[in-house]
Amino acid sequence: MSKSPPGRPKKSESRPNAERRKRELVAHAARILNERGIEELHVTALAQSAGVSRPLVYRVFPTREALFRAVLEDFAADVGARFHEALVRALPGTVDSLTRAFIEASCDAIEAKGAGPWALIDPRGVTPELARISTEIFGRMLDPWRDRLAEFLGVPKRRAANHLGIIVAAGRAALAGWLDGALSRAEAVGDATVSVAGLMNAFASAAREAEAGDGGGAGEGDGRVRARRRTH
Repeated sequence: MSKSPPGRPKKSESRPNAERRKRELVAHAARILNERGIEELHVTALAQSAGVSRPLVYRVFPTREALFRAVLEDFAADVGARFHEALVRALPGTVDSLTRAFIEASCDAIEAKGAGPWALIDPRGVTPELARISTEIFGRMLDPWRDRLAEFLGVPKRRAANHLGIIVAAGRAALAGWLDGALSRAEAVGDATVSVAGLMNAFASAAREAEAGDGGGAGEGDGRVRARRRTH
């Protein structure tokens, strides 16, 4: 039997293969999260689901937290891309039409990736570390939209962050009936559009009144949203 020349490094998995393997494992992990819940999302369950060894999974995800992070980052990236596409298609548009576009994009992401990651936007019943990871990832996903909301309303980013939290909570509550099977997607999207657009219009009205009260002389808006050029 011939032997490999001494000193030759052991052949390792190529980067494309490693990335493909990671994507496959993330898909299996997301399926576990969606079908069996967060409690079952661990290395042993993933190895069994994917038909691979535990050491292989550990090489990709050294800890359960790393696995959890990968699943949420995959979902957040999908949502972020869909939000951007929705904005490009919908501008210029009314608050109602833009709101509906974003809600439809959220529903598309849920149908593509499952409702498990979506539920973790508001993490409950998980360890403090998993809750921290979830808050970090979804916060990073929403930061650009917080900035856009601040610009649209003419309010500080800290105020826009609070407004955005209220808006996201309202949208999630409206879609809950669809996820529970009590409503059709169209019905839930309609409810979400009414609630979120109503909040957006109320926040915009309050911002105009505050500006007028400060002597800003804000004019009446026409109810349409346009892309604005940043000055910083």
